[in-house]
Amino acid sequence: MKTSIIILTYNELELTKKCLASIDQYTDKEEIELIIVDNGSSDGTRDYISSLPDVKVILNEKNLGFAKGCNQGIEAAEGDNLLFLNNDTIVTKNWLSAMLRVLYQSEKTGMVGPVSNYVSGDQMIHDAYQSLDELESFAEAYCEREKHNTKRVFRLVGFCLLVKKSVMEDIGPFDEQFGYGSFEDDDLCLRALQKGYSLHIARDAFVHHHGHATFTANQDININQLYVENRQRFTEKWGTDFTYFTHPRPEIAELVPRDAKRILDVGCGAGATGLELQNRQPCELYGIELHPLAAQAAKGHYEAVLQEDVEEVKLPYPEGFFDCIIFADILEHLKDPWRVIETYSSYLSPAGSIVCSIPNISHAEALFPLLLGDWTYRDAGILDRTHLRFFTPQTVRTLFPEETFDVKKQSYTYVHVDERVQLFLQEITRMAQAMQFPVTQLPEQSRIYQILLRVEKTR
Repeated sequence: MKTSIIILTYNELELTKKCLASIDQYTDKEEIELIIVDNGSSDGTRDYISSLPDVKVILNEKNLGFAKGCNQGIEAAEGDNLLFLNNDTIVTKNWLSAMLRVLYQSEKTGMVGPVSNYVSGDQMIHDAYQSLDELESFAEAYCEREKHNTKRVFRLVGFCLLVKKSVMEDIGPFDEQFGYGSFEDDDLCLRALQKGYSLHIARDAFVHHHGHATFTANQDININQLYVENRQRFTEKWGTDFTYFTHPRPEIAELVPRDAKRILDVGCGAGATGLELQNRQPCELYGIELHPLAAQAAKGHYEAVLQEDVEEVKLPYPEGFFDCIIFADILEHLKDPWRVIETYSSYLSPAGSIVCSIPNISHAEALFPLLLGDWTYRDAGILDRTHLRFFTPQTVRTLFPEETFDVKKQSYTYVHVDERVQLFLQEITRMAQAMQFPVTQLPEQSRIYQILLRVEKTR
């Protein structure tokens, strides 16, 4: 089995040399082929890579972009696997073997990425080291601690991405409409998810990433503008901003009892929170999600996903089937959340739990404009125009009658409030207290953005 390593270059010769030197040091040459695609460098890179033995070189006269360059590499590749690697990286001991082990743990595993010092999302390792002199010792110690540990995710970043060639043939190459870069890897991951493949991080594979070297070398590219434009292209292509459905909610997962075996995730999106749970504990996940694209993605790792209206669906499960039901930012969108709680609770096992998150309408984001006579609905946030019901930390418990539920935990997430607004609310509190109104927690409560609850069924 051979892996084709595809590297794109655009100037930054010294970074390219360091990358290639690390591959030479930490990779078995018999198990790889090296393909370098140059996008019109002018700093000696073209002459250097052309002089290298046993390397396939593709020289473009101008910068054709990341997606096009990678696709050229794919066409030239003869390996069983494809590994897309930025030239501003430095690989470390066992990097490729660790990722290959994860890639072939299952037929349905389609893509694998390493952890790194500079990457977005779950692949990021914070405060890794202060200088490259510490890289080798840090990586060896870290990877030994994380040996054979993996994490299933929805998104892998293309700075170092390992893919089975058969998977790439199934889902198709990079979409070249994304040009110089940004969102072409998100698009590739989404296509893999649609086909039922899983994405994994090999936590015992560490690759140093310098970050944005190509954009730095090309002063004609405005990285922020490119990001905005390609995000719009991504949204238009898929008919929605799919990233909305892929954000995990670790604070929700943390509230789910660790002994819960069957879990219903109401409004599961693409199942990102479910992945958090599966990475933490063995469990069967079931979902309800109205959006077809998100529901399709969730089906890849849920036992079943019903594409139905939460308030209208007839659940095809026996009473007492679930140990936990999750309502993450769902109840405020419903016409009658009280009836929904009552109906769904019949599907809870004895002492089963409901976990929910609900926005706090008394946060300053809504409260302060209201005091000024403004109640303007928005596309997101507490005044999301799709919200139908509103709750405070005190009134949220009306959803869970004392005769049926026992509140086991009520916690909060906070969003900063402008100091001037805080001062204004403090003054209101003082005036209210002077008039003997029972107002004591207004400034503190105005910082609470979301209310998190875990309740246990008592009868």
